[in-house]
Amino acid sequence: MQLIPGHVYRRGVCFLRSGPESDSLMRALAAMYGRPDGGLRMIEEFGFTAIGLFKDGEASEAAGLVRLSLFGNDAEGCAEEDYFEAYFNLDLRAGLAAWNEKDPDFRQPLVRCMTA
Repeated sequence: MQLIPGHVYRRGVCFLRSGPESDSLMRALAAMYGRPDGGLRMIEEFGFTAIGLFKDGEASEAAGLVRLSLFGNDAEGCAEEDYFEAYFNLDLRAGLAAWNEKDPDFRQPLVRCMTA
């Protein structure tokens, strides 16, 4: 794969636990993914490598749209079973974020690695 270095951001997106609502998000994901939540709590911080997904960066930027592919636990030395990917799209003008799964096989590592 020939990555465009200007589109790759190591720890480009970080999810930070903000309180009980973050735990609720993790429990909701666990429930959707068929995993018992057992009182899950989101970890304090989780950083992703982000790769910008855009054909015409200027047009997307002007429209306030940001499309990213996120990679969790992709650093050298991370366990292969802890690796996962997701899509993360932002509409800055509308103040909306969309976090979408890339593959059902990434469900369990996502919940396992983002919870305590």
